[in-house]
Amino acid sequence: MNALHWYVLKVVTKQEEKIKANLQVELVKSNLQHIVGEMLIPYEKVYEVRSGKKHVKNRNLFPGYIFLQADLTNGLLVQLLKSITGALGFLGVKGWRGAPVPLSQTEVNRIIGKTNSFESSDLKLNAIFALGEVVEIIDGPFASFSGKVQEIFEEKKTLNVVVKIFDERSTPVELSYTQVKKLF
Repeated sequence: MNALHWYVLKVVTKQEEKIKANLQVELVKSNLQHIVGEMLIPYEKVYEVRSGKKHVKNRNLFPGYIFLQADLTNGLLVQLLKSITGALGFLGVKGWRGAPVPLSQTEVNRIIGKTNSFESSDLKLNAIFALGEVVEIIDGPFASFSGKVQEIFEEKKTLNVVVKIFDERSTPVELSYTQVKKLF
């Protein structure tokens, strides 16, 4: 058996998990699981604040793609992949015509490193705020107050919000994304 190389399989978007499961079943049926090392769909965990509550969800880093570590030298796997519903071909090749190009080791390290770092790092916040936007404070000493976003610190995931206290005095307050919710 030749060395395994990483390839990018184009698939129908939002069907990655289903196609991966179908491929795993077909590999076992065809007794070809020995020529496939890993199948990877890179995700990152993010949490969003909706209606004042934190929700954790997985976000696909590369929608429409499955990373496949395989030996494609004998052509049997390519024939099997063609028969999988939702598999569209390899990245860098139009449809199924032509020889698929493996990823370089630096690309693989970057993708796998990104996936591993997301698994071990803190959850990411997925919130977009605009300067001048009015937000309601839902946590902390200023809970139930509203104010305007004055500054956004993306790297710290915080906002400077100007809050009016006693209807006359404007006070800037630094708050985490999780302490505020958008007013629509």
